[in-house]
Amino acid sequence: MKLRVLIVFTLLLMMTTVSTANPGGKGDEVRSRDCAGSCHASSSSNGVSEAVLDIQFPENVYAGLLLEIQTTVASVEVSSNNMVGLTLLINSDGAKDLPANDGWEIITDPNGGGNNYVEVSDSFSAQNNVSNTWTLRAPVIAGNYSLYVAVQHGSPDGGIAMSGISEAKQVMVEEVPENLPRLAADWKPINVRELGSETIITLETENTDSATVEMKNGGEIINLPVSDGKFTIPAAVNPGVVEWRVILEGEGPTQTSPWFRLTAQEPGWEVDEFALYLQGVSMLLLGLGLVIMQRPDKQEETSKYDNTDIVSSQINLQATVDTSQSPPIPEGGIPEGWTTEQWEYYGHEHLEKIARGEA
Repeated sequence: MKLRVLIVFTLLLMMTTVSTANPGGKGDEVRSRDCAGSCHASSSSNGVSEAVLDIQFPENVYAGLLLEIQTTVASVEVSSNNMVGLTLLINSDGAKDLPANDGWEIITDPNGGGNNYVEVSDSFSAQNNVSNTWTLRAPVIAGNYSLYVAVQHGSPDGGIAMSGISEAKQVMVEEVPENLPRLAADWKPINVRELGSETIITLETENTDSATVEMKNGGEIINLPVSDGKFTIPAAVNPGVVEWRVILEGEGPTQTSPWFRLTAQEPGWEVDEFALYLQGVSMLLLGLGLVIMQRPDKQEETSKYDNTDIVSSQINLQATVDTSQSPPIPEGGIPEGWTTEQWEYYGHEHLEKIARGEA
């Protein structure tokens, strides 16, 4: 009975852990439009959001180069946690809609990661516009592309979840002009660093004669010295974001990179969910093993009051002892008409009678 209770309790605990809804969000991730329960429910079962959505691109977008875009969420009221899930997509079908499917690469999302889905907490309201900045790398093949921004959020009354998606934003990706100063195609900025450590960044460029690095310092912009393609961002004493960009000069038109964001944060615990589940299963098996070991074996419990085997073994032992002490057979053999078994049991008496002269 105890074993059954333990199994049922464990199964209920595991089911609760896996299937619980996440009204507070589940975290940034690479995912399709259907957020599969990370907000409140799948987008197919949500109400329609009244948010006004938009994406703003730079004037020129070059194939394979970095660019900065802004997504805007306006005229929307959300739940009390002021959280909205933003998703960057390439179609509104809910399938094969990840930006990577069209060759877009997300270098830095609004939260400092590299995800197409992020959860943003801000002052969302019917009167307020909230903008967020993304750094992307354009597809390497020139052509006309579409991008969408989708949202998911709670309703003000705490009822059903709401979702919405923007109209398609068309962007023309151009071939890279000859001799254009630029950052190398495989170069990526650093997004995250720890507190208390200065950050040395190495620039990799093409067709560039000189590079100037600018960093936002409060309300002003300061220049950071660049030597052999390297520059240093001072250590952060508090969690926060530093923004910097690079101005590239060469034979072609001068280029200015997007503002890159470097987030300083305290080291945190990294949790491996798969490892946690393995640990839980191991603890379950250990508990089951202990329960099974403590339960008495039925056969052992029955034999506790059954001495049949003991008595039988004693009888067999006595018979063995008696047999091993059988009297010696005389030279003339055992008496006529006797069996061997009779001699084993009564031979001693017969020999004693012979010794007394009675036989």
